[in-house]
Amino acid sequence: MKRRTFLTALTASPALAQSRPLWKVSHRDTNIALQAGAVLQRFSVSGEDSVDFQVVRFSSSQCALQVIDQDRASATSLAEAMPRIGAIAGVNGGFFKPNFDPLGLVISQGQRAGTWQKSSLLGGVVVVKTGKPLLLWRDEFQDSPRITELLQAGPRLVNNGLPVTGLENKAARPRTFIATDNAGQWLLGIGEYTTLAHLAQILALPGLVPGMEIVRALNFDGGKSTALWARAASGSVVSEAEFGKVRNFVAILPRIR
Repeated sequence: MKRRTFLTALTASPALAQSRPLWKVSHRDTNIALQAGAVLQRFSVSGEDSVDFQVVRFSSSQCALQVIDQDRASATSLAEAMPRIGAIAGVNGGFFKPNFDPLGLVISQGQRAGTWQKSSLLGGVVVVKTGKPLLLWRDEFQDSPRITELLQAGPRLVNNGLPVTGLENKAARPRTFIATDNAGQWLLGIGEYTTLAHLAQILALPGLVPGMEIVRALNFDGGKSTALWARAASGSVVSEAEFGKVRNFVAILPRIR
């Protein structure tokens, strides 16, 4: 995937000129079928320049989410970790400290690391409770022994189908995110060189992903940590590697029935 510099787009509507640039999908590649009904989609969204996206769309009725947590001594790359667990696809996960401790709470197969944070930076949490994935905001979360997977991250990008306002709008860098329509359809994806504010606006764009309207989206760790891996149903692999070790990953696996 080509790394691109992002420029702000102008809108044709004076009422929106100061708050929401005009974005449109300028190119779509052919979808790549993965296992369990998941699909890898690649597209570009244009204003005055383009932001390239790769997203894995999947249904929670056919696929499961799993958090892979690792310490510094045993940390492997996303491309090494995903085949090892039989994953369909995966991305890098949450933030971590210079000493490699997680920033926020992490639960991986019932094992806990880190601590719950009340910082506005970590405004959301991906939870798997009794086998069901949920994307919750920090104030909605209630801890439970039935939670098997959890990743605290942020900031929030889309809420009720609208871009979250007040996000950072200067640092354009690679981004990783998770999104859902709150009706069983999910995305794990990466976007190349955009600000948090622009990413939020793009993810709230109607028709961005045909047949799915994003209701909630949450930012993961980005920059050098940004990574995506997917195995096509044909067996070929798509991989965008991270630049250095990261603390955790979020993986998509076939749901065991």
